[in-house]
Amino acid sequence: MNAQEWIDRYVYAVGEALPVRERGDVDAEIRSLIQDELEARGADLESLDEQMVLSVLEQFGRPETLAARYHAPRALIGPALYPIFRIVATVVLLVLTGVWIFGIVVGVSLQQRTIENPFEMFAGLVGGLFQTFGTIVFVFALVETATRGKIEAEAKQQAWNPRTLPKVEQTERVKVGELVVGIGFTVLAILVFNAYPEWISAITVADGHVTSTPLLSENFSAFVPWLTLMWSLAIALDAYVLAQGRWRPLTRVLQMALSVFGLAVLAWMLMSGPLLAWPALEPVARLVVAIVFAVTGIELLVQGYRLAMQRIAGANTTGGTPSQAA
Repeated sequence: MNAQEWIDRYVYAVGEALPVRERGDVDAEIRSLIQDELEARGADLESLDEQMVLSVLEQFGRPETLAARYHAPRALIGPALYPIFRIVATVVLLVLTGVWIFGIVVGVSLQQRTIENPFEMFAGLVGGLFQTFGTIVFVFALVETATRGKIEAEAKQQAWNPRTLPKVEQTERVKVGELVVGIGFTVLAILVFNAYPEWISAITVADGHVTSTPLLSENFSAFVPWLTLMWSLAIALDAYVLAQGRWRPLTRVLQMALSVFGLAVLAWMLMSGPLLAWPALEPVARLVVAIVFAVTGIELLVQGYRLAMQRIAGANTTGGTPSQAA
């Protein structure tokens, strides 16, 4: 372990206790404060002494306590409870969404009910998610109000050792708009293919009569449950990453696993019978599936390469000398 990595770990731990939008400015400020304190102690910034760095970090105090100075005045939920709140909210909202999707699929499959207005039904889900989220926030805000003083007092009494700081994970900031749009289109695809497959039809007009002919073949229907499962898992993963505010190595691995699953489904579709009810359009359908297969495979290789490079870079940073890390 080198001295610079302890600083990185401390700044990372403080950021984990703060909302994503506030981490950048706080990161820079804390690094500047640590550097100022080291200079005041006469440290050589080109070759930092590990013990001196640990002493400075111990003086700064627990990361969550320092984070509270930046976030507490505007927080319903403070840094001590925020990680727990984030996990609970993510799990509850994902389970609620999963139960909603499962109920639709089962209801339509068993023909127990019909869906008159899918957009109204989707709006009901969004309203339920907001109501549930609001309830979770309210409960945690009450707990925060009741325990804030006690938590701060216990934190001051307990000794803190900077050597307990967690390692810095290689992460990537999420593109919020991209994830939200992706989730929206995926939910729409699940609704259409499970509840309204007749919408995917060819419309012809002859002698004043409008005729609607389904495009999808019966063979294609066998893939709908697998596609629904894949899309549902993708929604759950994207929602979790959106709640976390960043991609981590584990979530990237899960994304790659979903890509492998998708490749298997696409390969199965290419090797199976006709996908469309119109033989004339079958070559076009298979070409589209083949293009999606190729794009998915390329993305999987790129993701694997980037993840491998991140791991190599992290290993080199950990194994470097203090002067190199500085």
